[in-house]
Amino acid sequence: MKQVNFKLCSVVLAVAISTSVFAAQPYDWNNHIPVKTPSTNNNGKTVLFDVSHGGVEGNADWVIDGAFSDFADALVNEGYTVKEYRGVDLNNDGKIRFFDDRTSQSNQNEAVISYDAIKDADVFVLAETNRPFTQSEQAALLQFVADGKGIFFIADHYDADRNLNTWDATEVFNGYNRSDLAKYNLGGEYGDWRNPKSADMGWLAENFGIRFRYNAADYKQGVSGIESASKTEGITLGVTPVLMAAGATLAIVDEQKAKGLVYFSPLDTPAKWRHAKDDGLYFGGRNEGPYVAISKAGLGKAAFIGDSSPIEDATPKYKRQDNGNSKKTYPGWTDSGNAAVLSVNIINWLATPESYQYFDGTNGHASGEVTPVPMAPQEMSDPNNGQPWGTPASGFDAWNTDSYKNSSFNAPYGSGQTNPDPNPDPEPTPDGAISVAQALAASAGSKFAVLGKVTAEVNGIYGLLLTDTANASLSINVKLESAQRSDFNPQLNPEILGQSVIVTGTRDSYMGEAGIRYVSDIQIAPVALSVEQALATAEGNEIELVGRVKSALNDIYALVLEDSQNPTHTINVKLESHQRAAFSPQLNPSILDSTLVIKGVRSSYMSAPGIREVSEIQTVGTTTEPSSDMSVADVLALNNGSAVVVSGKITAAVNDIYALELSDPTVAGNKLYIKLESAQRDAFSPKLNPSLIGKSLRVEGIKNDYMSHPGVRNVTSLVLLN
Repeated sequence: MKQVNFKLCSVVLAVAISTSVFAAQPYDWNNHIPVKTPSTNNNGKTVLFDVSHGGVEGNADWVIDGAFSDFADALVNEGYTVKEYRGVDLNNDGKIRFFDDRTSQSNQNEAVISYDAIKDADVFVLAETNRPFTQSEQAALLQFVADGKGIFFIADHYDADRNLNTWDATEVFNGYNRSDLAKYNLGGEYGDWRNPKSADMGWLAENFGIRFRYNAADYKQGVSGIESASKTEGITLGVTPVLMAAGATLAIVDEQKAKGLVYFSPLDTPAKWRHAKDDGLYFGGRNEGPYVAISKAGLGKAAFIGDSSPIEDATPKYKRQDNGNSKKTYPGWTDSGNAAVLSVNIINWLATPESYQYFDGTNGHASGEVTPVPMAPQEMSDPNNGQPWGTPASGFDAWNTDSYKNSSFNAPYGSGQTNPDPNPDPEPTPDGAISVAQALAASAGSKFAVLGKVTAEVNGIYGLLLTDTANASLSINVKLESAQRSDFNPQLNPEILGQSVIVTGTRDSYMGEAGIRYVSDIQIAPVALSVEQALATAEGNEIELVGRVKSALNDIYALVLEDSQNPTHTINVKLESHQRAAFSPQLNPSILDSTLVIKGVRSSYMSAPGIREVSEIQTVGTTTEPSSDMSVADVLALNNGSAVVVSGKITAAVNDIYALELSDPTVAGNKLYIKLESAQRDAFSPKLNPSLIGKSLRVEGIKNDYMSHPGVRNVTSLVLLN
């Protein structure tokens, strides 16, 4: 069947945008509700994606023409009509507005779920719902299921309270807040949402035989305990391990109503999510409960997954509601641990009416298994004491849409540009970022991404001090833009202290010191595993780890990497042939005690825990100029394949942005062509940064020809020396 790019075929907005969007009537800019229809193979069934209660807060963008567009397009290719559900237009003004109705008793709130509004759909998708349901909304959902329809509950880890209103999806779906404080007895249309401290109580457990745990576990290698298709109504057919980029599991309380599809296997080694407020991982293994599960309670069906990451894609549509920044989503739909097959299989099962009512072990419908401890003691109290996990941005109120920033979902005004960028800029990564030491050596006006640790505030709430991760004596001031202060200024958010971040900006001065201004992006840096964590990872998983070179191993063929914090933990690293000249301590003793970031496959080597199939090695940047630096003339005399550390003067760009010319300052005519890796071009290409011409540069790499000229390739480090 011909594949259609439905991202580009989304229905065009029917709202005329004036030359000044702010002159338009409030809440007019985003009135068109997206619908996607199959051009062929129409199966006559409809899937509704709910945004009436959330799914668009913080970085979440779970809409069918945004970061759930790949999921939606896959369903259209299956023959489904896919629609976005926002609520009920009670006053017929063409707008569906959200109003806080917890205490007002007014009938203004239109972001509601009613049975009449959803009854014609076959499947209802609830993704990271961030507001509690009224009792009538819960009744509407149960009536929908009683009609033989299906609901897909997509949650996330505890504290995925993206709008800081104290509610995340695990709580909303369960039917109670983790806190037992009196304020969560909402009363009226909502009823009592206090933690009942019993696994058998709560809306989800009582009606579907299952509850979401309040845990927060991480296992990006892929949860691999996949039940056989014969036990899962065929849903796991073709399913491979599913990544968990911080997520929750579930606990089954009624094995005839619910059963698990995907569990942690005995070989899986999940870890506590590093921001978890409690243990994060309560029992481990199968006892943690299923990561993905289904329920059959009566004629209808339900399915559950504890993380949005394996379903989302990298095309967010809206701006953040709290600060107006662009969203950053995880490209899980194309990740090796994606849930693409699993998600489509789930929808196909949910959309197929079947008359059996329980998983009672008859007629081929195997029963599930009750989770041994379905409510851990930690889940009976709230580590946040009824408060959000962080402080909302200044002026933002999750319950008042008038406070939402332009171009965010439910905001009063927008720019009119509501289609995602089909080619979003890639996020900076530690591999592509320079060190603080390198940033200090960069010339004014240079644009780069820099990796460092937040160690102090600068100028009150207006900036931060970024310190080199390898040399605590080197720091640079960063001037924060207004929208960045609430998250990244230590005075406003003390939790940011000590965290590694990637700052994208321009080299300048700030507060009379070396600085970075015009910050276009700032984010928490991805963290490589320590050696200790790598040792706890199951064999066969591709990982990235960081550690210090302890010694050579097996002559020139390997090295021993020790944990940077605890040298008693070591792991053997088998080097590929092209890596030995630069990274074998036997061939290059100067690599001893260097800190390396290594990407490879967890395995064994020399009868001990190891890393094989190493695809990438990088040293942590430093500005120290060793006495052993070679001159350009020295390198020209070497054979290709030799590891080199060479210093010279930048004299020209080569091959546009892709390389530079390094000349010997003492011997005219001696030149090397330095091939730049993609992550190095922004900072070191003379084509992009003409001010580099005449600067002295130190290069680490492998001597090899480039553009039919003597050169250096496989560059692992570039450091400006003046």
